[in-house]
Amino acid sequence: MKREAIVITLLAIAFLALGCAGQLPTAPVNETNTTPSNVTPATTNEGKIIEVSIQNLAFEPKSVKISPGDTVKWTNLDSVSHTIKSTDFASEVLKNGDSFSHTFTQVGTYDYHCSIHPSMTGVVIVE
Repeated sequence: MKREAIVITLLAIAFLALGCAGQLPTAPVNETNTTPSNVTPATTNEGKIIEVSIQNLAFEPKSVKISPGDTVKWTNLDSVSHTIKSTDFASEVLKNGDSFSHTFTQVGTYDYHCSIHPSMTGVVIVE
């Protein structure tokens, strides 16, 4: 019984720590929030929209290959806040359900990460 109480206490502390990490002040994100359909590209007049989910402290998929004119849309499905940061673009802090989009016009490789959780990395390859 004592062992179960310790395990429950540790789980509660971990849950509270994760929940508190997402309580950063944020600026409003001017983006329509929709649930992504993972990597199913949608077509626009300018190019495709590629969905990247942020969940379980990871970008999914971690790497995407797109064409110039395509847009990548990241949507935070985690209960904690995240950011998208690259040398070429950056988002505001994204709370659960918030999205950030960036249209890529130049061929190249664009590495990005979450500035709150630097171990979270991803790459967009435009070819």
